[in-house]
Amino acid sequence: MVCVVYEPDWWIHINVTGQRRELCEWLRANGIDPVIVPIGAEITIEPVDGAQLIRHTAYLRDAAGHMYLDETTDDVAQEERAVPLVTEPPSHWFIKEIDR
Repeated sequence: MVCVVYEPDWWIHINVTGQRRELCEWLRANGIDPVIVPIGAEITIEPVDGAQLIRHTAYLRDAAGHMYLDETTDDVAQEERAVPLVTEPPSHWFIKEIDR
């Protein structure tokens, strides 16, 4: 079962209710820099080989630390990443479970 922690459609609610700060703190607690996570991309928790992984999209940076353009998409270069779940999301968050 995949747990959706964040969907782009939830952005307004998360921003208005103050959960944005909580989301950023939760990402940091799991070793993810929230600055490089696009607000237009889903964040999920997925079971993989007995472990729980957080899957997210991350903007890429060049050697100088700057985000750069992906010429094939004309968008900021990005990649999908997965990191181990270290800290569970707060129990009061809405989390959608889906089959994938």
